[in-house]
Amino acid sequence: MKNPWVAFVLNLLFFGGGYIYNGKRIGLGFALILAWIVIRWGEIAIFLTNLVFSKWIILFSGLVILMFSLAIDAYREARGINAQNKK
Repeated sequence: MKNPWVAFVLNLLFFGGGYIYNGKRIGLGFALILAWIVIRWGEIAIFLTNLVFSKWIILFSGLVILMFSLAIDAYREARGINAQNKK
C-alpha cells in the first residue's frame, strides 16, 4: 500500500519524488528532480542578483503551480495503485 500523502509531500518538495516513491514513472521522477535542481539554481541566481525581480515573481508563481500540480498527480497515482492492489 502506498500512502497518497507521502507521495503528495514528496512531489511537493522535490519534483518527481512522489513518482519514485510510487514505483511508477521512475525515470520521469529522476528527470523531474534533475530539472528541479537546475530550475531552483536559476531561480535563486535571479533572485540574488536582483536583475529582473518582476521575472522572478513570474517564475516563482509558475513553479508553485507546477509543484502543486505534480503533488496532486502523485497523490492520485498512489490512490490508483492502492485501488488496483485491493482488487
